[in-house]
Amino acid sequence: MQVKFNAFSLSHKTAPVQIRELISLDDQAIHSIHLKLKEIFNLSEVLILSTCNRTEVYYSHEENLNEAIIKLIGLEKGIADVENYLEYFELFQTDSLAIEHLFRVSVGLEAQVVGDIQIANQVKRAYQTSVDLDMAGPFLHRLMHTVFFTNKRVVQETAFRDGAASLSYATIELIESITSNTYQPRILLIGLGEIGEDVAKNMVYLPDSKVMISNRTISKAEAIAAEMGFEVIPFD
Repeated sequence: MQVKFNAFSLSHKTAPVQIRELISLDDQAIHSIHLKLKEIFNLSEVLILSTCNRTEVYYSHEENLNEAIIKLIGLEKGIADVENYLEYFELFQTDSLAIEHLFRVSVGLEAQVVGDIQIANQVKRAYQTSVDLDMAGPFLHRLMHTVFFTNKRVVQETAFRDGAASLSYATIELIESITSNTYQPRILLIGLGEIGEDVAKNMVYLPDSKVMISNRTISKAEAIAAEMGFEVIPFD
């Protein structure tokens, strides 16, 4: 039977934030799922991408294992009724659709802010995890190198990423426009997840603002506040 390249995606385009947070995978979960996919399904080529806005799995296999892998994610996350969330996943039924989606994600065409530069680095980290766990075979190696080469050409040869090229940068631009007529505006940033932390570090471009940050894990807020000169506000 011929090996096919398969994929599925749950993203800001298909699911509300509560569902995305429920399905989202941290580094430990990604590592665990890689190993289980190798053990249970004998997979040798897997790419798992999980960010604030999307959780996606790409893999090579003779059969389409999308629903089986989603159920495995449910077990990993302790979601007993993960079948009830299948409607939020986009399932790619052909090689070409899966590959096209990976290219679109990698260059930022599927991002909340089109052209987001952060996603390219997130894809690179996902690929590096696959390599480190010996889950990147010949096809995935060639595909990812082509993806990275394409991304480089997009950056160097087009104006696609001119302007606001990340959600955090767009946030700073929005703050600037809202507070342009306010003397020393006071800004409260709540939450220091992946995007929140990046927004906090970009607040350096708002030198006249008084920035306060709040996070459930106060030690993280204190560390960033010390680095950036911000004030910490208790989360509770």
